[in-house]
Amino acid sequence: GRMRVRSYDPEPLETVTVDLRPLPPGACAAVQHENRVMGPMPETYMLGPSEGNVHELYALEDSAFFDIVVPPYDAAQGRGCTYYALMDGGMATDQRPILVPSDSGDFSTEPLRYGGPRFEPPSAFLGCAARGAAGQASREDQRW
Repeated sequence: GRMRVRSYDPEPLETVTVDLRPLPPGACAAVQHENRVMGPMPETYMLGPSEGNVHELYALEDSAFFDIVVPPYDAAQGRGCTYYALMDGGMATDQRPILVPSDSGDFSTEPLRYGGPRFEPPSAFLGCAARGAAGQASREDQRW
């Protein structure tokens, strides 16, 4: 099937309140990195550790995706996974949307040992990895 993939680059906020409402710890501004429709033919989509790593997958039709996270999420190793939602009605002073940490809902991951061929990321990916960032993901939120 077809699905929409939206990805964002999180950026620091200069404010700690929006319309006098305090922002939760971990809130950040969102700059849209990509917004594209994939499918119905199989496609490969890769995210680096920095650019566009806060992402949303939204099924436009019955769809499935297979997600490989390399290296796997591991909070003890500094590779935790934070789920975000767009803040309902929240905009930064410069009109960027605001992402706030949220619950993962019924989404979960299960680490499995990879037994396939050695993974060689493209050189562009290696440039992103050198800058480093914690793993981040978003989930479909009913307010979107």
